[in-house]
Amino acid sequence: MLNATRYLAYCFVLSFLFCLLYVGVTKGTVYQDPLHLQYMLMSLGLAYLVQFVQSQTMLSVVFAVMLTTLVKLFTQLYGWPISERAVGGLNLSYLIAYGICIQQLMQLKKQYKPRQ
Repeated sequence: MLNATRYLAYCFVLSFLFCLLYVGVTKGTVYQDPLHLQYMLMSLGLAYLVQFVQSQTMLSVVFAVMLTTLVKLFTQLYGWPISERAVGGLNLSYLIAYGICIQQLMQLKKQYKPRQ
């Protein structure tokens, strides 16, 4: 699941490049979606932090957050707009995913703290 989550984060980069190419060819303009860039950068950050997550359940939650966002971004590309409410939900889900990773880091820190 760890590798799948990392590969999914790399798919965000590929999707952004695909959107640049697709919009450039079909519409003749430069693709400028700040949400896509924001979620791509947050997913790359999660791809790094997910290596510290020990629980498979927590990894599944992070994977689901990233997959939901990627699907939503692709539906936007094909004409279904993302509502403000959905953007808030996606941002909250990323906040929860980052919270999970930070909580797992704190557990690792306690676990490997030298005993005095």
